[in-house]
Amino acid sequence: MSAGGRVRALLAVTCAASTLGAPRPTRGDPPAGGGREPPVQVVDLHVDVPWQVHFKGRDPRLGEGHARSDTLVAGNYLGIVLPIYLPDRARPEGPQIEDASAVLATIEAIIAANPVLLPLGAARAEPGKISTFLSIEGAGAFAEDIAQIDRFIARGVRLISPNHAKNTRLSSSATGEPAAFGLTELGKRFCERVYAQGALIDVSHISDAAFADLVPIAAAHGAPIVATHSNARAVANRPRNLTDEQLRLIGRSGGVAGLNFHAPFVNGTSEADLDDVLAQVDHMVRVAGVDHVAIGSDFDGGILPPKGLDDASALPALAARLRQRGMSREDVVKIFSQNALRILGWRPAGARGGQQPR
Repeated sequence: MSAGGRVRALLAVTCAASTLGAPRPTRGDPPAGGGREPPVQVVDLHVDVPWQVHFKGRDPRLGEGHARSDTLVAGNYLGIVLPIYLPDRARPEGPQIEDASAVLATIEAIIAANPVLLPLGAARAEPGKISTFLSIEGAGAFAEDIAQIDRFIARGVRLISPNHAKNTRLSSSATGEPAAFGLTELGKRFCERVYAQGALIDVSHISDAAFADLVPIAAAHGAPIVATHSNARAVANRPRNLTDEQLRLIGRSGGVAGLNFHAPFVNGTSEADLDDVLAQVDHMVRVAGVDHVAIGSDFDGGILPPKGLDDASALPALAARLRQRGMSREDVVKIFSQNALRILGWRPAGARGGQQPR
């Protein structure tokens, strides 16, 4: 089965679970009006366990942190995107393309050590198992040879950010030194290549100028604009968050913005709670539309999670709060899984098994 076919199978699983329930236990209060609903399953666009294992020495069996094997199961995770994160300070001279290969090998070791995780590119979804997907966070090393990105996309990388915290030869960063450029000319060619090869650019770490440069490139390829782990800047004024105009552009493109659980990105301070997260959801849904908000927790990425969202097991509590506040189950399922699966299944027009964003 192609990656697109596997995503369609996962969509079928989420729809079935929405109607029939699922065998996993759930946590959190029942929705207003009584009766406990079947658990809402989760597809998370950004979980940083590869960074913890590869660079911080954590055991690949995932017995600690926000996204442990047990918390992922308790949180009703159906799919997880594991980033090939290339830190700006990975080497004195900066990260190299070979570092991406090394982190990918670590991701394969993590999956092998955790039976609940399905292998990369698994032929089918399985009940009680978590499908795995790949992204690259901070692809500045590929400025040395942008054609090298092709082999990572062929291995299953679906989402690629041209930079992380610092400016690169591809793009200026939302948190980098002030720059007179957005996407460089090389960066524009890189983004064109990513789309042509069937993957998507992740805008979560790029500057506002780079975002503006990307919009016509994405449109030319019929590609959705995706921010895997960024919130609304109008609610928490941080440069890593998205302006309302950017959220609207994401919505118009058929893309998604993944809700980030880092407290400073939730409410602008070092402490947040579920009510603050709900305020972000409300604003992002109002501006971008409910079809264009997803989950991008940033668990295990050095974040300060909100009180009540301490680890991956707490996702049912967030779903329950959304239902209690009047959001339909259909819309909660969209935010928790279906919107993410739609963009993970994107392929260029004319590609075998391809689909256009809706």
